[in-house]
This record gives sequence, C-alpha cells and structure tokens, in this order.
Amino acid sequence: MECLPQPPALYSAIDTYLSMLQRHPTADEMMAQILTENFEVGIRGDDMLQGIEGLREHLLEREEFFDERNEIKAMLSVGYSPHGDIEVTTRLDFFLRRWKPPAPTSDEFTGTAFHTWRIRSVGERLRIASQIVDGFANLNDNARRLIASPVLGEDVEE
Repeated sequence: MECLPQPPALYSAIDTYLSMLQRHPTADEMMAQILTENFEVGIRGDDMLQGIEGLREHLLEREEFFDERNEIKAMLSVGYSPHGDIEVTTRLDFFLRRWKPPAPTSDEFTGTAFHTWRIRSVGERLRIASQIVDGFANLNDNARRLIASPVLGEDVEE
C-alpha cells in the first residue's frame, strides 16, 4: 500500500464535506465536489443510506436545521480500512439551530460527535466514501431528545 496522506490533507477533505453540508447543497453538488459514487452515511449499527438516493434522503432529513457549525477537535486515529480506503476517526463539536412554528425562538442543539470516515484517493483528490456516526457525548437537552428519537429529526418528549 502507498503511504497514508498527511493529516492536513485528510482534515481538509473532511472539512470540505462539513463546510458544504452547512451550506445546504444539492446531492449532485456534493457528489461532484467531494463524495464517491458509492458514498454511504449513517449511524453505526443502523441502516446506512447509500449512493445518490441515500444522500438525498440524508440531506432531506437535515433540511430543517440552519446556522450549523461543526468543528473537528481531534483526529483520533488514521489507518487503512479492510477495503483499502483510508479510515479516520474524529471527535467534533457541533452546533445546530432549528425553528418550528409557532415557537417564538429557535432551538439549539449542541454536543460532541464521534465519526469514522472512509476516505478514498481518486486521481489526485481525496473523496469521502463514508461518514459513520459512532456516538455522541456532551449533548444539551435538545440534542439528547433528538438523538433519542427512533426517527432522527422527530422530538422525543420526556
């Protein structure tokens, strides 16, 4: 196997993905810019959304959120996956906001998310092949209710 890309290049690929996600692009834009054709996204141990249709579903689930910020706090590991892709685990802090009528104010969702990313070298570029959520920590009450939901995006009453 060839040498692993340096952490700044891996960070840049992940950051490009997260920055695009925050701007609410179309699935086609994301595929063209940073993702592999067989991209998959989801929560570890759950069904994964795959390809362009899975990405469209993922983006639709996230549509109600705005003012999103994701900040990678640490790369926890870098290596090769069994399939030969580069595998990176990260810890990042997130902030999301959502407003649902008739609420007078928006709700904020904050916490820490742990991810496993599969990154593939395609030509001269690094592309994201998968984003897997491994777990969460430090969730505020709104995020805790959202994450506890059997269908992410639906609120759970306590």
